[in-house]
Amino acid sequence: MTKVEIHPGACGFSVIVTATEAGPKKIRLTIETDCEHVKELSSKLEFLTIKDIYGQPFGEDKVYHAAKGAIRHASCPVPCGIIKTAEAEFGLAVKKDVLIHFID
Repeated sequence: MTKVEIHPGACGFSVIVTATEAGPKKIRLTIETDCEHVKELSSKLEFLTIKDIYGQPFGEDKVYHAAKGAIRHASCPVPCGIIKTAEAEFGLAVKKDVLIHFID
């Protein structure tokens, strides 16, 4: 199991993404949030395979494709966080924090 907490910023909504193995090269996603847009995205992403997130041109994977119809802000980090969670659960990435930090 891989669990990630995402704090998108000014909107104030936190997101918890949990990925668990659901079969060979398949994971189940659980996404907890109060954000209606992310809830809509979540309804389209119950299961992911490696092919859904890996080897596609940027923005052409299943997560960003679904996000295009649900997320209203281009700067929302949730789709990226979902992919990072999935990659870690598949063993394709190291579990390492990502940070966008405003210096001034």
